[in-house]
Amino acid sequence: MSRGSVMTGKKVLVIDDEPAMHHLLKVILEGDGFELVGPEEHGEAGNSIKGKQPDLIILDIMMPEVDGFEILEGLKRDEDTKRIPVIILSVRNMEEDINKAISMGADLYLTKPFDPSGLLGAIHSVLSNSDSVN
Repeated sequence: MSRGSVMTGKKVLVIDDEPAMHHLLKVILEGDGFELVGPEEHGEAGNSIKGKQPDLIILDIMMPEVDGFEILEGLKRDEDTKRIPVIILSVRNMEEDINKAISMGADLYLTKPFDPSGLLGAIHSVLSNSDSVN
């Protein structure tokens, strides 16, 4: 059984300001059976999260109008979204950023550039852990 068949239909919200990254993640995730939901632009994230209830959020830290840490803080403070697993996917690779994100409630911190199979493995792991907790 492929990993994708286990996770088919799981919804993933990507919050990243780079259209090329959105497209790349869409191709990778949909190729593995995930459904990509949510905003084309990070400013729409709040409405998409409330309306779609994704199973997982992939969040960038460095965006021009809003800091990913602020989004993470808001997600973890809100009763409706605080249990949704969050994977940070950022070009920032400083230990202080990684520690900050994890201490704020991120489930995993991955850096760009990334290996698509490694990302999918991380997503499956986080979702499996989340399913066993919920």
